[in-house]
Amino acid sequence: MGYDGHNGSPDPDFTGTFHSAAFYDCPPPPCDINEHVASNLCTACVGESTNPAGDDPYGADTTCGCSTNTSVISNVCTACGHGGSADAGYSVPGQDTQCIYYTGLEALKVHLVADDVADNTYGSWDDRVETLSFTPPGLEDCKFCSGNALSLAPTLVNNAFNGHKAMRFGFGDYTKYAVTGTTGLMAPNGSQTVFHTHPTQASVTVFVVFRPMAHTPATDSNLVFDWGSLTSEGFGLTCAADSEVRLHTPWLYGGIVSNSTYVPEQKAYVAAVRVAFGSGGSGYQSVTSQDGDVTVGDMVPKVTHSVTGFTANNIKQTSCCIPYGEQLTLGMEAKRYGSSRFFRGDSAKFRWYAELLSDTDVETVRDELVATYLPSTCAESCTERRARFGFNV
Repeated sequence: MGYDGHNGSPDPDFTGTFHSAAFYDCPPPPCDINEHVASNLCTACVGESTNPAGDDPYGADTTCGCSTNTSVISNVCTACGHGGSADAGYSVPGQDTQCIYYTGLEALKVHLVADDVADNTYGSWDDRVETLSFTPPGLEDCKFCSGNALSLAPTLVNNAFNGHKAMRFGFGDYTKYAVTGTTGLMAPNGSQTVFHTHPTQASVTVFVVFRPMAHTPATDSNLVFDWGSLTSEGFGLTCAADSEVRLHTPWLYGGIVSNSTYVPEQKAYVAAVRVAFGSGGSGYQSVTSQDGDVTVGDMVPKVTHSVTGFTANNIKQTSCCIPYGEQLTLGMEAKRYGSSRFFRGDSAKFRWYAELLSDTDVETVRDELVATYLPSTCAESCTERRARFGFNV
């Protein structure tokens, strides 16, 4: 039983919410901004949700909503990971929702091509996808480094790979531990969120077109790329001609340092780095050359691990004295303290996918890169491999 809203008398035919006569004689004002109606009461929005002013407490219940590119997780509006998207308006309170992320070959996050670097420029390498500018660390960014401001920059080499340019690392003028040559490029401050895995991401695939050279004297950790703290809280690929190939994931968080018996030559490689995430030993990592089987890897054979993602919690630099490592680096250790841990050789292309590409997609990308940068190698060695995976030769 309710009231008729005119004289406060009972109305036996009214089946809505029972209110006092005063409610109808002096109805409550509309709800304020960031309030919604719950059981005819203006109630504050929760979980970072919002709502415009004006909801009528005399009307039906309403909800607050999340903004664009946020999802609902346990009734909290949660920002999508980098590259994720979601429409505005998901209700709070309401069911959990998910952001949408690119998958497959569309999950390309970073794409560096040495052909994009202009002649006579000094070391900047700009990404095609996120427009990140990889630059040599300044002296203020490189602990224990000395020399002029450009001493850590790689050089641009023309006609390094079938007429294509490459960035040449490892021939700078900085010396430490009797080893001369440290050079490198680092992603800009704050860019680590580009590389962090999003909530639904199960893996990472990286392609590198490079030519390793020998270190004299030999050193450890000739880093083609690196991120975080080597190797306990980091991810990176090491390679030197006539020496080693190694892939590391953060071993303090279930990762592993994958050493290999593969001895690389001083020649061009198209390497596919695959890291699948998984707990309890269900994840794995491998590195496969242009001549290897992507299902098992040849440069670094497939091994299992328990890394569940690359986040700010497990890719970091925790040293008390060297506050670097958050930004991904090319050609040198991410800690950037001027050590002998650097790559010596040429790099023509770097691609980072926020996805474990299928075997077929890996073959597709690899064949494209081989045809572009290593055509003679493909003609000599790719026929059998392509036939095995169903590609036309």
